[in-house]
Amino acid sequence: MILKTTLTAMLLAGFSSTLFAQGLVLNNEDLRTDLNWLNQQGVIQISTSTWPLSGDEILRALSQAKVENTVQQKVIQSIQHTIEADNKTIKLGLFAKTDRKDLPQAFGDNHKSQYVGSLEFNAGGDNWDAKLRVNGEGEAQIDSGHDVNVEGSYLAGKLWNQWLIAGQIPTYWGPGHDGSLIRGDASRPVYGFTVQRAEQKAFENKWLSWIGPWQYQVFGGQLDDYKAIQNAKLLGLRVSVQPLPYLEIAGSRSIQWGGHGRSQSLSSLWKAAIGKDNVHGDEVDPSNQLAGIDFRLNLKQWLDAPLSFYGQIIGEDESGLMPSRKMYQAGLDFSSSFKNMPYQLYAEWADTHTNGDTWGYSYNHHTYTDGYYQHGFPLGHAIGGDSEMVSIGGDIRFDSMNRLSGRALFAKVNDSNLEINNAFHQQDDIKALDLTWTHYIKPTLPLKINGWVSDSDRHGNDAGASIGVEIPLEQALFGR
Repeated sequence: MILKTTLTAMLLAGFSSTLFAQGLVLNNEDLRTDLNWLNQQGVIQISTSTWPLSGDEILRALSQAKVENTVQQKVIQSIQHTIEADNKTIKLGLFAKTDRKDLPQAFGDNHKSQYVGSLEFNAGGDNWDAKLRVNGEGEAQIDSGHDVNVEGSYLAGKLWNQWLIAGQIPTYWGPGHDGSLIRGDASRPVYGFTVQRAEQKAFENKWLSWIGPWQYQVFGGQLDDYKAIQNAKLLGLRVSVQPLPYLEIAGSRSIQWGGHGRSQSLSSLWKAAIGKDNVHGDEVDPSNQLAGIDFRLNLKQWLDAPLSFYGQIIGEDESGLMPSRKMYQAGLDFSSSFKNMPYQLYAEWADTHTNGDTWGYSYNHHTYTDGYYQHGFPLGHAIGGDSEMVSIGGDIRFDSMNRLSGRALFAKVNDSNLEINNAFHQQDDIKALDLTWTHYIKPTLPLKINGWVSDSDRHGNDAGASIGVEIPLEQALFGR
């Protein structure tokens, strides 16, 4: 017991200083994997279904960690190194791939072009955080009309345990590994404002404490180059609770509203917020809405195995105050170790058809005719509407220097042949293997090499590779 306490204290002593200036943590697949691994092992309790995460919440969760062995220690150290790398003052990023990658984009993939060079500046304190990231791009896969952008940049302040954030950062809502039915990160980030809690601790009030640790996120922004209705707005709200240590439940709602030629009055916004604007045939109908629930259930206490079951149901077109046109997602994941090598496996299914049928309805709307997309790429699941995907994937950390992650996927995309889906213009069947090897040149300097092979009914066989690295420059510039 003394050894466990000492081990945890030593880890967190270094971790506290790492997170001193780390207010927000943007979408990161390796970090999410490591946090979920510790969750399923019963070491920590933290929600990883609402991104970005708060550095304060990661520190809070790890301060209560129940470390029992060296494998768990290795995973905590991996988290520490990921945060340290993300928190470097100045970074140079370089990325290149051999060809366009026509696969559903994975979580945390922020490279939307074939070639990307970036320069990133980070600064912060106890109650503020700022990131300026300037990206130069070539051969865009998601064409925004700009070769230079500031995607991934933000300015944030903390007031009374609330982060107030302005910028262009990715958002992700849900427990799925390969996509969220309502807010994913397959499109470019949306410009806007976000408010969320810094720490997810439970209420101290005895009447409310039963809901356990909880989080919310409110978002309001403007879609870029949305041609159907210029300056269309995107609004969203998500609330997640953990009433039991092994159960998380969340509700999410997203609204396309306003824009050129549409009502932007407070009364129309209020009607959209309370769900009173969905009147069939009403020309005043101001919004396109999606809403639903998701959950994650850790089965460890019943099966004595680090296994979780999760799911998401999202619907469009309110009827009786409930969504009536539904999309579905479900999955299982397992976190364990083999010869002191931590690994995670998962299997996931997602279906964005309308109640299982091809109607051309999902992620589509009679007023917002460019659909639930930005630049033609989905704001929800990466496969877009009227599609289905099964994926099997995993991650293994061989040692402190090498990590392998990947997935095999089988997808039927765009069964309704809607042209608004620029990710997949036509109906297609895709089978693919997507692997990423990460070699840590230093603990805080990962070199990522990705390779994929695919078979498409429309485009035949394809293969490609990419390489990416982000190099800290502060030592060279400031001698530290």
